[in-house]
Amino acid sequence: MYCDCVIEGPGEVGSQNRRTGPGKRAGITLAELLVVIAIIGIVAAVALPGLGAFASRKTIVHQADQMGALLHQARERALRQGVPWRVVFSPGQSQWVCFGDSNRSMQSDPGEQRLGPFFLARGIVFGCRAPEGPNRSVIPGDGISFMANRVSFSPMGGCNAGTIYLQSQDRNLALRVLPASGTVQVYAYHQSWSLLR
Repeated sequence: MYCDCVIEGPGEVGSQNRRTGPGKRAGITLAELLVVIAIIGIVAAVALPGLGAFASRKTIVHQADQMGALLHQARERALRQGVPWRVVFSPGQSQWVCFGDSNRSMQSDPGEQRLGPFFLARGIVFGCRAPEGPNRSVIPGDGISFMANRVSFSPMGGCNAGTIYLQSQDRNLALRVLPASGTVQVYAYHQSWSLLR
């Protein structure tokens, strides 16, 4: 908005009620305001579906990054503490837990260090819609290819090989854990698998 100001005298400023024509005032009409609101609504309706898909892609990538960081942390603890660390997935509950298996019983016992449970973000599940895994492997129905849904890091840093598959509304990711180094590779599927990192 603007104001037409006039100087009425030394140090005094006043406003002048200006009319644009006989009996008219400057401003916008209700019809003009409604047209602008309708245009904003149309632009928002076109942009929001794309924004939802973008948010979904960011969420699943963030979930994969968190899971990869936790796998790395479990491996580092196994190396540092000299105790096997296990990451156990429960696909039906969309969760997983880490623990230092000091008595080597393959289960979390009282007194053992534990991280979690951790849960998948809303809209993400274990599984995949791709016909096969990144290394042409069969994708298990529950989305976890590790034996007994468990990654076991030895005190030497090695682990069993396998893949964790994550799926959202419009995206499929695979976290492949390499056995000798415990390195996590993240793949994305869009008509074929490609390495993200």
